[in-house]
Amino acid sequence: MLEKRLRILLIGFALAALVLVARLVELQVVRADYYRRQAKQAAILAPQPLPFVRGAILDRFGEVLVSDDACWNLKIDFSAIAAHLGFDDEAARSLVRRLKRENRYPDHRGKEQILEAFQQDCRAMWGDLAWFAAAADLQSHPDFRDAAQSIFQKVKRIRSKVARYRGFDAPIVEERQPHTLISGLTAEQQILAREIFDKYSWIRIEPASSRRFVGDGVPFAHVVGRLASVSPEDLADDVNRENPFAKYEPDDQIGVSGVEWLAEQQLRGRRGRIVEDRDGAIVEQIDAENGEDVRLTLHAGLQRRMYQMLGDVVRAHPDSSGGTIVVLDVATREVLALVSFPSFDPNEFDNDYQQLREDTDRLPLVFRTVATRYAPGSTIKPLSCLAGLIHGAIDLHTRENCTGYLFEDSRESWRCWEVHGTGIRKAHGSIDVIEALTGSCNIFMYRLGERLGIDRLCAGFEMGGVGKPTGIGLREENVGINPTPSWLMSNLGQSVTPGLPRLYAMGQGEIAMTPLQVVNLMATYANGKWRPVKLRRDGTETPEWTLPASSEQWSAIRRGIFGVTNDPEGTAYKYAHFEQDGYVICGKTGSATTRPWPTSYRIGYRDDQGQRQVATVRAGAKGPAMDRFRQEHPSAVFDPDDVEVAGRWPPNPPSDGENHAHAWFGGYLQAVTADGRPDLSRPPRVAFSILVEFGGSGGQTSGPLAKEVAAELLRTMGPTLDPDHTMEVVRR
Repeated sequence: MLEKRLRILLIGFALAALVLVARLVELQVVRADYYRRQAKQAAILAPQPLPFVRGAILDRFGEVLVSDDACWNLKIDFSAIAAHLGFDDEAARSLVRRLKRENRYPDHRGKEQILEAFQQDCRAMWGDLAWFAAAADLQSHPDFRDAAQSIFQKVKRIRSKVARYRGFDAPIVEERQPHTLISGLTAEQQILAREIFDKYSWIRIEPASSRRFVGDGVPFAHVVGRLASVSPEDLADDVNRENPFAKYEPDDQIGVSGVEWLAEQQLRGRRGRIVEDRDGAIVEQIDAENGEDVRLTLHAGLQRRMYQMLGDVVRAHPDSSGGTIVVLDVATREVLALVSFPSFDPNEFDNDYQQLREDTDRLPLVFRTVATRYAPGSTIKPLSCLAGLIHGAIDLHTRENCTGYLFEDSRESWRCWEVHGTGIRKAHGSIDVIEALTGSCNIFMYRLGERLGIDRLCAGFEMGGVGKPTGIGLREENVGINPTPSWLMSNLGQSVTPGLPRLYAMGQGEIAMTPLQVVNLMATYANGKWRPVKLRRDGTETPEWTLPASSEQWSAIRRGIFGVTNDPEGTAYKYAHFEQDGYVICGKTGSATTRPWPTSYRIGYRDDQGQRQVATVRAGAKGPAMDRFRQEHPSAVFDPDDVEVAGRWPPNPPSDGENHAHAWFGGYLQAVTADGRPDLSRPPRVAFSILVEFGGSGGQTSGPLAKEVAAELLRTMGPTLDPDHTMEVVRR
């Protein structure tokens, strides 16, 4: 009985073994090809990013100013850089594991052998990169080995910053990613690159986009701004650093100036991702989201013409280093033109940067319209008078007697302006506020400043936007200076003296404004309201604030401004009187006294041999000069007190023996009736400001340009001065 049961059990085991063998034969022999394919398909490749296209920047009519063009980038894996140039054991071990998986070096088994073969290939790779740069006719490229070393150092800095943020050190995602070595390859160049570098598994060619200005980008370079590689600080501070689709990667570009910075979040898109198996079948796909376009309030045709006109005037004045023109829509405060001269070709910025930085005479990199503050000169006088009227320091019947001097027994100071070329001071006689503005009388302003005092005067300045942001939102904006007593003490350690309100009332001394603030002040003169300036055309309106002046007070201010250019006694009548299509210019000239600015510094130092040397460094201020010197001479020893100005601009004093001065003109176009009187039923539509650096007389230099600007505004925007008039402007 036992034997029978044992025999049955053995037969059962035999049958089970036979079934198992049969199944194994089916899996490993009969269906082997099928399961090999299944296993191969199950091996999912690493996810590949899908790039987004950055939004375009357009003018008010939709003309594209800058956009992204399709291109390709040549990238190198960080592990390869770290193992080859960084002597990083962690990266080397990771790379060896990867090269083994790829069966890259089948005849080598040990780590040291594989690394040696890899190093040999890398040495050949640098030669291939140099050959490719020449064959592909790349206009500019760095030393690729130095560029790779810079990538290595940058990633290490990022890891250090992230470690401080986390509180512990650990590998970061940037160490597992490829990094761009060559960007902006064309279709033909990327095909050649694939042919040359296909043998290097740590090099890849990926689609991307590059930022390009359309047409002549020079007039728009400052306002549109530029992109630059993200910094370690940007990556560490990225609010989206946990989002793989929105976060910045080390190879990403970020807006660093102008509208590119202002509208970064709108312009920037979100990358996508695609995952494929080894047969190329898509396992997962998340599409990229392109950035949104940004439409500006700028009138592109007007911007081009203003840039050309300003350039002609600056070039005609050898001492002038540059200038600005700004045009505003009075009602909406939309910026129609925002010109800073000289500018640069933004498409060639990387190639030209060294030369641009060295030009400390003309400062082409400076965005003058919003970043540079100047004494406003006589353009502030209407605001001083308005403050006097509002605070009751003067009224519409107040008269002052101008003999040309505030103090008859001290004629070397506190004088009225000089009749050009005569050495004689203008004596206006007994004048009221309207006549004081028409004739730009300094003596009236001195006494007005004394009556108001600095507190009430600066309160009036604040009403006109002095010392506060315009609302344009640009990173470069300088808010200027409203020299209140607290500002004087905090910044200069200075108390108020009797002479300060006299200076400030006529736009000199510590008071400082940008050209954008001045044009907004002109728009405030035109309609009695202050409101923020707009650069983006997004359908929203900015709030406005009505200045607390009566209609009679405003009438007096505007009649005075009208007289500057339309009364034969006006300071700008000779140079800026303008009548066309039922419009005249109402405006204010200004000659703001200034000093030449430094362009280079002389630094005495001892070199690493202890020898006494002297270096001349191109820079516009002492601090940047010393910083640049330290970069160029890291081992030198010098005394900061032994740093002195070596050059200034302008290099020579004015030929007339007077002080240097910036030439201002600010105003607006006013419709007039048939008899030449202001037509108050038609509020001013357009205001503008002009500044010519070191241009001397505001009337002589900027006045004629104001007439050209006015004529161009009418030609471009039509007889109603409609900013949305679409007449094609000739591009020259």
